[in-house]
Amino acid sequence: MKPALLKVGTWNIGGGILGRSHQQGVNPSLDHYASVLDKHRPDVLCLQEAHDYHDRRMNQTEWLAKHLGYPYFASFPTSKSHMMENASLALGIVSQFPIRDAVYKQFPNPRLQVVGPNGDDWTLHDKGYVVGRLDLDTGTLGLINGHCFPLQHFDISPTEPMFVQMWDMLTADLLTAGWAGPALAAVDLNYARIEDLLAEVLRPARYLNAFDSTPTTPQGVQKDYILYKHSIRLLTTTVAAAGSDHSYCQASFQL
Repeated sequence: MKPALLKVGTWNIGGGILGRSHQQGVNPSLDHYASVLDKHRPDVLCLQEAHDYHDRRMNQTEWLAKHLGYPYFASFPTSKSHMMENASLALGIVSQFPIRDAVYKQFPNPRLQVVGPNGDDWTLHDKGYVVGRLDLDTGTLGLINGHCFPLQHFDISPTEPMFVQMWDMLTADLLTAGWAGPALAAVDLNYARIEDLLAEVLRPARYLNAFDSTPTTPQGVQKDYILYKHSIRLLTTTVAAAGSDHSYCQASFQL
């Protein structure tokens, strides 16, 4: 059987708003995001901070899928949006392939609070990840799409003991997906040293990091990752600045 070629993208789209993710009262610019995605044309796209409107109107994951002609999509609300009223932040998957058995798993949330730079009270929003699989033409691919706490805004490190359960939880699901067969994970880690948090995942014969030490934000910090099983061959990577507070990240693989 001919090896499968697969392009996988990941993007924190910040509610579809251009510029800083904490802007308020700004209309989304989904046409811009769609134009970037149309240029790169991933086979599978993992979204973080896509807005979900709870059936009051079409959510952003579905809009992008339909606008770009993808047959499969799924949206998983995680918390109330800090950018727009009556919207939730969501993890989204857009795919050329059927999405199977996808479930959302929420991280334990310590409910940290801090006063933001504008004097607003900030409370740590719920975060987590989606675990599922894709039915490719050549077999099944495990997929994880995650978004971790932005702890830098709360002046605390994700290496603190209170977060051990969170990393153990994600590690266990990454390893389980990997044991079952080929697997990929897209994660906005909100942290630049992935080896501090997921060392067990990155051990030999487990997962590799497609964007090793590559900045993925305009500030020159790496927050976004695509991990892939060692049995999968990485072909190319792309990190494209696109007017938002996260770059669009894409990796192509041979399965």
